[in-house]
Order: sequence, then C-alpha cells, then structure tokens
Amino acid sequence: MSKKNRRKGEALISTYALYSEEPSREDPEFIHIEDIRTRAELFDWTINIHTHPKMFQLIYVRKGGVRIHIDGLEQEEVAPCLITIPPGVVHGFQFYKENTEGSVVTVSQLLVQDEQFQHRFPFKEELLSKALVIQLTENDPDQPLIDQQFANLTREYRDNQIGRVVMFEWLLYSLLVRIGRKLHSAYSSSESGSRYEQRYKELCQLIEMHYRDHLSADHYAQMLNTTPMGLNRACSAVVGKTISELLQDRLILEAQRFLIYTAAPASLIAYDLGFKDPAYFSRFFKKRVGLTPGAFRNQRDT
Repeated sequence: MSKKNRRKGEALISTYALYSEEPSREDPEFIHIEDIRTRAELFDWTINIHTHPKMFQLIYVRKGGVRIHIDGLEQEEVAPCLITIPPGVVHGFQFYKENTEGSVVTVSQLLVQDEQFQHRFPFKEELLSKALVIQLTENDPDQPLIDQQFANLTREYRDNQIGRVVMFEWLLYSLLVRIGRKLHSAYSSSESGSRYEQRYKELCQLIEMHYRDHLSADHYAQMLNTTPMGLNRACSAVVGKTISELLQDRLILEAQRFLIYTAAPASLIAYDLGFKDPAYFSRFFKKRVGLTPGAFRNQRDT
C-alpha cells in the first residue's frame, strides 16, 4: 500500500514517486522514462487517482487514446497528445487497451526548479506552472520532431553510457523548449498576452498560496501594488469573473477534491480550508455547487 500525504490540504490522497512505488530519498536527481504500456498493463490500463509531490511528469500519447482525470475534471483525448503534470497535481489515466503507445518522463522537481534552469528556460509560466493537455496533429511539422526526441530520450536513458544524466537533461530541455514554443505561439496570438493576463497570472499564484487564509481583495491588491478595482478589471478581461469569484472557485475546487478523493467528513474539510464554522461551509458549498457536501459526494459515488 502507498503512504498517505498528511500535510495540510493533501491528506488522504495517495502519494507516489512513480505510480504504485514509494517515494525514494536516495536519488535527489531522480530521472526516469518508460513506455506507457509497461506500467499501464500492470493495472489493467487504469492509473488511479494519485499525486507526485516532488516530481514533474511529461506524458506523450503517440498512438491510441486516454481518458484524463486532473483535479476532479475529466476529458478524453486521442493521440497524438502531450500531458504535463507539475508536482502535487492530482491526476489519473484510463488508457485505451487496444493500441495505445507512448512514453512517460518523470523528473525530480529539483531539475525544473533549478535556478539556472529557471533563469534560462523561457516558457516556465506557460509550461511548468499548471497541468496541460496539448493536442498534436499528424500533419503538425513539430510532431515528428517531438516523436524523435522522445525516442532519443528513451535510448539515452536505456543505454546507460557515460554522461547519461547530462545528455538526458539536455534532450529534455530541448523537448520542453519545442513544446513551449508551440504554447507561446498560441498564447501570443491571443488576447491573453496582454498586461491583464500577466496580472491575472500573478493573482492566481498568490491565491494558490493563500486561499486557505481567506484574505480580502484589498490584501491581494496590496501584495500586487495595485487596487481591487484594477484586479477586478484584469480578472474580468481574462476570465469574466471578479476576485471574490476566483477565491470562492479555488475553495470549492479544493473542497470537491476532498469530497471525491477522500472519506474525510465535511467538518474536517471545512476546518482544513480555513472555515471556522462547518455549518457555514456547508451553506457556502451548497450556494456555489447547488448541493450540500454530502449530496455532492453521494452523487459522485453513484
């Protein structure tokens, strides 16, 4: 059995280095690559919900397809596609049994958070800050190059030659840059490249750090050297919501994670999320979701 992550906000969600393997402290520069079939066949092609607190993953589905579960949301994708999973993101997969092929690259977060890497890598906001599903096409000129880079990574990993780690990191960096260019191109051609988008991203980063503290819009505005009106204007331009709605959305998302993935009672969830009164939490949840926490959990279980 896996251990459970007992830190605040992640209790009762399975935690692994690789799926079904306990985290190891022996290799802080941990790098691993394997084909999808090798691990998926062990579990009837279903990788249940779990998280890697200290690992970044890049999944390449070259053939076949997959149903993806990320933070309580589900979507189905056919190959070719790429999936990025930053450290700590709750995820799971149901791969098509018949013809799915591809690779899973797992690296320590120390590699992608390395100061030199962060300084040199131009797409950290687009590629490393959140989980992404990137659809490719067979006639995309980058697709054969991405396919070849995964093949090179696999060969370098298996050959175990002198300089293996350096070469692997170089190949990975090259692959991430190529993927980042694709994302940046799409980003730059849309309105999301505006100053509002940048301010919205900064706000989201702060919300992720402090949503359990129930800070006011004024507090977030002060941290970003702006005004609540300026933040609301940015939020409205990017996602059509107010700061208050974003804060409530984040609390609701975390509450739903707990209700879906754990057996924790609603009162414990309320306290973990910073609510002093479980009854108020239940009213808050029902107002936003339309169901009480208990009814929401029962509906997901049916």
